[in-house]
Amino acid sequence: MHRIPFSLREKVESKLEELERMDVIEKVESPSQWVSPVIVVPKPGGKDIRLVVDMRPANQVVMRERHPIPTVNEVLHDMNGAKVFSKLDLKYGYHQIELDPDSREITTFVTHKGLFRYKRLIFGINAASEKFQNIISQVLQGCEGAQNISDDIVVYGANQEEHDQRLRKVMHKLSEANLTLSKEKCEFGMDEITWGMFCQNMALVLQKRESKTLQMLRDQGLSQKSSHSWDL
Repeated sequence: MHRIPFSLREKVESKLEELERMDVIEKVESPSQWVSPVIVVPKPGGKDIRLVVDMRPANQVVMRERHPIPTVNEVLHDMNGAKVFSKLDLKYGYHQIELDPDSREITTFVTHKGLFRYKRLIFGINAASEKFQNIISQVLQGCEGAQNISDDIVVYGANQEEHDQRLRKVMHKLSEANLTLSKEKCEFGMDEITWGMFCQNMALVLQKRESKTLQMLRDQGLSQKSSHSWDL
């Protein structure tokens, strides 16, 4: 079990209270057969923290779903001819997806304040990325000129009018699904964006943070950085 340092316990208590207010976690008053340790990760600047539940033992019994994530070539093909882009960021990411009550116990974690469990999807679940990808893809079904990878959505069009029509449809779909956007992180009507890749009149630069080497692929117009309530 990971012991929470005394120097961080006050911040942990504040974070637990915040997550309870947001209806992301709930207190567990009864014994649980699944109890995972929590790791406290200070955010840059040191004023805030992130709670990371070590789900490795629990993940061994999670039935992982396999859903396809678009490849770079597929995204390139779909964006061919696009000149106007918007990037939409889903606020709180996975936390917008409510877990089925029967799936919550496996997320139970222990702190110095007792047991808590998540009511919403969390990053540590091994099936989370595929599940989230599939849910958002279903929401966007029928929306032309829209692609999502995890909690980022890009909307694109060959011109401003086409882009705006597509954007309105996507926004309507998100509203119907009660999904909330982060206004501060969204970008609208741009001729270039950063979205795992840099788009400017279909010249794309794949951005992988751990890489510093640029490999120019001129014949493809692509510069790529190389790099070594839902049931579960």
